[in-house]
Amino acid sequence: MQTKIFTEIGIGNKTFFSTEIEKGKLEHRVKGFIIPPKIEGFYIRVWLGKRVYALSSNRFFNTTYKERVKFKLIFGIEGRRW
Repeated sequence: MQTKIFTEIGIGNKTFFSTEIEKGKLEHRVKGFIIPPKIEGFYIRVWLGKRVYALSSNRFFNTTYKERVKFKLIFGIEGRRW
């Protein structure tokens, strides 16, 4: 099973540096900056109110809506572990 890693820097998460690790349907966030062994892309995510804007080197531009109202400004590195 592949493990996806999303390393994020910015404001809006509980910590300025954080890493989200996804393995199948399970995911958890850890404090700190873990660089994925295989980098697959970069992204910028801006969450304003209920609207989330994401600009990614893989998926280009994307807009989604969430139930919660938040503000986030995040730069991220997307990758995976073999």
